Amino acid sequence: MNLQRQRSLRFGRRRLIYLAFVVVGAFLNLLPRRLVFLALVVSSAMRLPGQRRLCQAYFPYVTSHLAAQPEFRFSSALSRHFPDASIRVLCGIGAYCEVVENVGRSTLETKPADVRYALVRSRFELGEFAEARDAAAGAKAEELEGLVDLAFYKAMVDVIGGDEAGALDATFWACRGSLHFFRPHQNIAARHLPRYVPNTLDVLCGTPGRLFDLCNFAGQRVTHVGRGEIGVRLYQRALDAQQELGTSLPEVSHELRNLLDGLGVSLNVLRLIPEEWVTQIGHLGMLDILFRMRELGWWSGEAVIVVRPGLIANDIFFKLFEGLAKVVVIGETVTERLGEELLSLQRWCGMNFNAFRLPDGKVVPWQDAGAMAIDQWEREGRGHPLCVAYDRTSTAAAARFEQLRSTFGMKRDDWYVCLHTRDAAHYFEFMGTGQTHRNAPIETLLDAIRLITSRGGWVIKLGGPNSPKLPPMERTIDYALSEFRSDLMDIHLIRHARAFIGTTSGLTNVAVSFGIPCAIVNAITTDAQLWNKNVRFALKPVRLAGGTMLTQRQLTSTPWRWRVFDAAVLGRSGARPENNSAEDILHTVDEVLAIADGRTAEFDAAHDAERVLSLWRRALSLPYYYGTSRPSLGFLARHEREFLLEAASEG
Repeated sequence: MNLQRQRSLRFGRRRLIYLAFVVVGAFLNLLPRRLVFLALVVSSAMRLPGQRRLCQAYFPYVTSHLAAQPEFRFSSALSRHFPDASIRVLCGIGAYCEVVENVGRSTLETKPADVRYALVRSRFELGEFAEARDAAAGAKAEELEGLVDLAFYKAMVDVIGGDEAGALDATFWACRGSLHFFRPHQNIAARHLPRYVPNTLDVLCGTPGRLFDLCNFAGQRVTHVGRGEIGVRLYQRALDAQQELGTSLPEVSHELRNLLDGLGVSLNVLRLIPEEWVTQIGHLGMLDILFRMRELGWWSGEAVIVVRPGLIANDIFFKLFEGLAKVVVIGETVTERLGEELLSLQRWCGMNFNAFRLPDGKVVPWQDAGAMAIDQWEREGRGHPLCVAYDRTSTAAAARFEQLRSTFGMKRDDWYVCLHTRDAAHYFEFMGTGQTHRNAPIETLLDAIRLITSRGGWVIKLGGPNSPKLPPMERTIDYALSEFRSDLMDIHLIRHARAFIGTTSGLTNVAVSFGIPCAIVNAITTDAQLWNKNVRFALKPVRLAGGTMLTQRQLTSTPWRWRVFDAAVLGRSGARPENNSAEDILHTVDEVLAIADGRTAEFDAAHDAERVLSLWRRALSLPYYYGTSRPSLGFLARHEREFLLEAASEG
């Protein structure tokens, strides 16, 4: 079975599960909320099978509702007759504030362990780590042994609080209760299956290995709840633990030794790149920058990339890295057991996905380092290596591309722009939850599409098979919904586009890697961006309840930088992002077309670029936050008074 087929089957299974959850959740959402809550409480009190699944199905609807009405409360006089079950359900559906209110009026010492867990988790999800740690502190050994989730949350809040001894003790109970906690960890994007069989290296790594895994996981989770400034410290501790392990390399199995010998890689120069680097197409764009860092001398060694069939985001794009690293495919070139042993070596010699130690020794979030690397790369006048690699192998797509042209009536010398908008269908998201604030409606792009077609260009819309349809328009192709859609054509179309219009999503990173002029609109990001000088962007305005727009300085500083990671966190913080106006998008696309046509100097001179960009640079808390890119001049002109407020007052 080929990789495309495996991924299609996996996607199909995910979609069926998703649809089942949608149907159940949508049905529950039609009923009065307090009635549904009471039914879930009764089923929890009776320990009925499947009641947790019902809570999971209802969770996104509750989160979305609470983002709009944070004052709503689910408890009623009837549900209060089942206090412990009520707490469990409130936690299960994501009503964390109500959990805190209800448990705060009772004594934890007389409550079962799952009530303590609900309070600890709720405090954690609200970013209240000191309070979560206080709630976890009273947990007895038998509670930690009997409820592994409580043990692991206690480990996280202890390590956040600087109590490594307490964190390791709690991790012991978590590992004892569930073997999957022995798995080496860097990022949730690896998409590991829950079942895991530990190997010898998982035991030999000892205390530093447990801290490596725990700090990497906790660093992600604090970022998820809007406290990413804590994550930086945790990632540094993970890198310190790895450095400690690296002083004494472990004995590996005979099979693993033979594998490394066959690859021509000795253990002392091995730099392991685990699965999370390839599971999303945006992560492959990060991998591009990782290898550019090696070219700059920021790290050294022999890279080995470990992947699984069906989990590579785009096989064609991934193949461009084959000359830069050795590739091990679990289930094909190595067995599952041997692949897992190799992955366990990442604690000693893995390239960290979350943070990077700069040549001067400072540890920064990985994306920050990547943005700095882009700056040095361009100052040294270097090009786009993946673009060169693709051009050596692109002949296979040429014939298919000609078929697409012929089918839609494109002439051989017609030029086109690729368009991609992030939508909820790809990751099965619900509005108001997770990353849904990164999505944007396609309707606001129609004026920009007309601008392109009025100048003789075509617009080719990329995306998933369930992405929103383009309305009928001249010289536009809804390729995402066509028979031509494939990994190969995605990459080929982007490579040969005159320009790319996208959002802060994965396909944008492909265009950036190829050096294609990019208009990135409806952008919102916690991370520094790997954008080059050919990028112009328009950020989503983020407004507080009174209508005040967050400034550029606020969006690149603690706490707001980290709060924009999650839609629900933004909602709880009293802020909401707005989609870019059609005018913002039109101006951004117009400027990118000027880059593509070689008219940048002329465009800048006509739009007061020097003055407004000087203000914008003064407004940045981190000068490299957007790589070497810059906002579109049209966006800055419309929002200058609000967006650049501090810089203007300082001037």
